[in-house]
Amino acid sequence: MSALNARRVAAAVVVAVAAGGAVAGMWEGGQGASPDLSPATLALGDSIFHGKVGGALCYVCHGPAAKGVPGLGPDLTDKEWLNADGTLESIAKIVEAGVPKPKKMPAPMPPKGGGQLNPAQVKAAAAYVHSLSKPAK
Repeated sequence: MSALNARRVAAAVVVAVAAGGAVAGMWEGGQGASPDLSPATLALGDSIFHGKVGGALCYVCHGPAAKGVPGLGPDLTDKEWLNADGTLESIAKIVEAGVPKPKKMPAPMPPKGGGQLNPAQVKAAAAYVHSLSKPAK
């Protein structure tokens, strides 16, 4: 990552953390609520995934590029969802609760990726993971 891009990601994370109320409420409001998929939220989710925020270690089992690690964690960039249906809500539930008995992998996923994530961080991590399997527009 270039120094300029690193500064942009860091700035987006600061904005996301500072706007915690907006990020925390991104799925509240029931049906029709629009999830926050802003660059700031996705940058925060990326930082969480890579262990820079919240202490989660998602990248250890899913790989730094989220392509999976054989025997540990599945690829998160493809269209196959093993323990969720691919919706933001189902991914957030997996991040929150973990996967004690994975369908195809021998290693369980701990709740919150083993970290101490708050609700806004769980949602940001879910938004980031959700974005990994979606083609860029």
